[in-house]
Amino acid sequence: MQDRYAGDIGDYGKLGLLRKLSEKFSIGINWYDPGELDFERDKNGEFKQEDGKYRDFSSVVDYAPEIASALETLKDNHSIEMLEKLKLINNAVYYNKTVPRENVEREKWHKSALKKLKKCDIVFLDPDNGLLCDSVKMGSPQSVKYTYYSEVSDYLAQNKTVIIYNHRSRKKEDMYFNEIIEKLCRKTGAERDLIQVVTFRRFSVRDYFIISKDEHMHNTIRGLISTLVKNTSNDNKPFCTVSDLKNTRRISDMFKNKVAVVTGGANGIGKCIAEEFRRNGAAVCVIDKAEGDHFVGDISDKSVLERFAQQVIAKHVHIDFLVNSALPLMKGIDECSYEEFQYALSVGVTAPFYLSKLFAPHFNKGGSIINISSSRDRMSQPQTESYTAAKGGIAALTHALAVSLAGKVRVNSISPGWIDTSYKVYEGPDAYQQPCGRVGNPLDIANMVMFLCSDKAGFITGENICIDGGMTKLMIYHGDNGWELK
Repeated sequence: MQDRYAGDIGDYGKLGLLRKLSEKFSIGINWYDPGELDFERDKNGEFKQEDGKYRDFSSVVDYAPEIASALETLKDNHSIEMLEKLKLINNAVYYNKTVPRENVEREKWHKSALKKLKKCDIVFLDPDNGLLCDSVKMGSPQSVKYTYYSEVSDYLAQNKTVIIYNHRSRKKEDMYFNEIIEKLCRKTGAERDLIQVVTFRRFSVRDYFIISKDEHMHNTIRGLISTLVKNTSNDNKPFCTVSDLKNTRRISDMFKNKVAVVTGGANGIGKCIAEEFRRNGAAVCVIDKAEGDHFVGDISDKSVLERFAQQVIAKHVHIDFLVNSALPLMKGIDECSYEEFQYALSVGVTAPFYLSKLFAPHFNKGGSIINISSSRDRMSQPQTESYTAAKGGIAALTHALAVSLAGKVRVNSISPGWIDTSYKVYEGPDAYQQPCGRVGNPLDIANMVMFLCSDKAGFITGENICIDGGMTKLMIYHGDNGWELK
């Protein structure tokens, strides 16, 4: 039996979770049945593998002896048929129509699923490969096995908890979880967890992506998964990691009733930082020259800064965090005028200094200033003098303020590298030239802001932290390691 695949821990773990959840909530199950796809067959027309069919249930006896024999009799059936025949999940609602390949038909398919699963508290999606990523073109034969971003968003809009079950290469976890699902949570206000289970005997990696707006349901699901794993027999026990499974204090609890001020908070990195503060319970005051539901003004103007600070203090009395994120002008020595260079310094250095001065008497204990610099504070491309000077200035201003405000406010700066504010997922040279293997996104910066503003970073001040995927540590010489100057 050792050389045979046992669909026990991972697959029964999935069924066990659903059975347990069905005792507390109504469950909707969408299996994303792709039908028969050409790419799953070999050159002889035979299926390459037998996914979805169970071959060995000997160890399931450890979990549920009452159903082990029944599972054995159905081992040649597809898992969907097995579940429905055995009625393993109490009162489950199944949706098992073949996913269309054309997007117009797919939309109809999705709306039909939404309607059928409307009354369910939890929707369990088993699309085989997780959320659709940019590398899989919508409408291609492969994409029928993926769930679209918009589909998960629609389930969340109906206040359902979504569990996406998946087993695949670990290489893509960052793209799916940290980028796509995190973006989804920011848009909807949902919480998320990733449970990673490594199963015996094949050491298959299984994921449970949990996305929920309901904290009680979210915690219940995490607890059930933890219980299932703990109750597994030692011979077949899986490794299981759950993000923040322990009852430790979450960063979100630290920002309740806090006040954060963010400059340049209407777009890009600044907007993401403001959204993260709000999502974690803080009141946020934004100033930006772009029109919007915030204080509108040009921070190069001293009187604008004074009016803004007065308004913030009048409303909140004190503040806890100041994030100087507004972008200075980028022009080079060939085209940048004297006035434009001065303007870049006003936005990038003078305004952060003056706001720090205006707010200094009003910081609560444990306050923090975060200055957004750039990896250009230490390296350059041609014709970037105004921006580079401003970013170098704010990096130096950081350690000066940290010393002057010692004992009152911690001051740190972050130097982003290549950050794509549209969350585009890059492939090819743009991605693999970076030691981390990808281009950054605003959350990479916002996450560090959240950490530096939390009491977890209470011993950090005066630091500049470069978040650039390792690019500034990469030595590049013509002719070495495939690099060429052309």
